[in-house]
Amino acid sequence: PQLSATYSAGAATTIFVQLALFPRLVALLGEHLAATVGLVAIATGLSGCSIITSPRPLHAGLYLFNRAGAGIADTSTATLVARSSPNKDARSRNLGLIQSARAAARIVTPVIAGKLFQRSWSYPPPFTGTLPYLVNACCCLLIAPFPLLLRKAELEAERPRS
Repeated sequence: PQLSATYSAGAATTIFVQLALFPRLVALLGEHLAATVGLVAIATGLSGCSIITSPRPLHAGLYLFNRAGAGIADTSTATLVARSSPNKDARSRNLGLIQSARAAARIVTPVIAGKLFQRSWSYPPPFTGTLPYLVNACCCLLIAPFPLLLRKAELEAERPRS
């Protein structure tokens, strides 16, 4: 029951962020920086809740922070892809590619995560079993600058050439 409640709270957090906070965040920061903020929040929440398992309120808060970041990053990604697509057909194709990439990740990542978890099981506390989460957090941090690089490329493309 606790695990189910945790997953439900995570899903509710993601929905709340997407519907209530995301529009305000985009208005304040713009889509590109919002995407970067979402990726950094995922990395912070994932790494934090994998290492800090007690006290429970802090662990749960880090998990929910991760889910909030996912809501921001997922929505920002779809927004940026839709906005960057030159026409309706490209937008449909590109959004479909996002869904296909996510489905492919659901095939591959459990195997990779299982191997990483098994490898990190012998690590001393607090790192016992944390490797899949820390690798994922590092991946988020590595791609966090990409939305800002996209924004830079968009601004350069808009700049008049002389």
